[in-house]
Amino acid sequence: MDLIAETGTPGASDQTVTKIGFLLVPNFSPMCLFNALDVLRTANRFLGRLYFGWRVYSTDGDAVISASGVSIAADSPISADGELDMLFVCAGFHPERHCTNAILSWLRGLKRRSIKLGAITTGTHILAQAGIIGDRHCTIHSENLASLRENFIDLNITDGLFEIDRDLYTCSGGTSTIDLFCHLIAVDHGSEIAASVANQLQHDRVRTSKDHQSNSKKLGLRIRSRKVAQAIDIMEQNIEQPLSPADMSHQVKITQRQLQRLFMTYTKRSPMSYYQDIRLNHSRQLLLQTSLTIIEVAMASGFVSHSHFSKCYRTAFGYPPSQERKTAM
Repeated sequence: MDLIAETGTPGASDQTVTKIGFLLVPNFSPMCLFNALDVLRTANRFLGRLYFGWRVYSTDGDAVISASGVSIAADSPISADGELDMLFVCAGFHPERHCTNAILSWLRGLKRRSIKLGAITTGTHILAQAGIIGDRHCTIHSENLASLRENFIDLNITDGLFEIDRDLYTCSGGTSTIDLFCHLIAVDHGSEIAASVANQLQHDRVRTSKDHQSNSKKLGLRIRSRKVAQAIDIMEQNIEQPLSPADMSHQVKITQRQLQRLFMTYTKRSPMSYYQDIRLNHSRQLLLQTSLTIIEVAMASGFVSHSHFSKCYRTAFGYPPSQERKTAM
């Protein structure tokens, strides 16, 4: 395999190369970037020539510091975007801090040129801020689901590992990046090549967009008690306006006493205590990832007063919500 195919640098004379751009913003996840690049590199190797080429962008063309503190060199600034077929936004912690006018304008320009757009982990937030997701389904890392839903209430957000909806490609990050890019390989070159690439990367199977982001605690409960897992799903879907025990048991189709017994058996907690923890964890993500006021966070998490919310928060985490907000600055 020659150097061009190994590095993924597209040759000017090769008109069949799919040219993929990666926009890095500060604190991006290096694991996600290199998972994507390794899939493309390995696919080129197995296919025997350069089918996929890539270029790394930053706002000014300078190196970008990743979440791990390692700087990654960029090939180009966004002012020299060149010819692209696809562009993925790679982000990490606090993506809202990197929604600059320059980046948003550039993404909108790519959209007008019908270039396919995607996001890896929290890059979805930047695409949403650019206003180019529309009615397409999208996903983001589970840690950022609450803030994305709160900031962009009209988006069709799922908890899938990845989503492909027409010309939009989003994934939750981590190893799901391998799944998304293997899917892109499969579309062009078949599932056998995609499976071979995944196997080469020690990825046991190529998961689909129907797979959900992992929650080991809930997965264990789902295995042990379908009714408890069902009740937890309902709790997570009704945070801003919490359901009563009667409404909860009615939706799960068991009595309140049965629901209480099942939760005590499998979680050592009452249903409403478990429910409150879900709401408090939701509020913590909003405090860390949004600019909502504390009372707005309280209301979005189903608490009717600032004082009650603060008391519950302090009991759960050992400090008041105001201190959490300071650590997020």
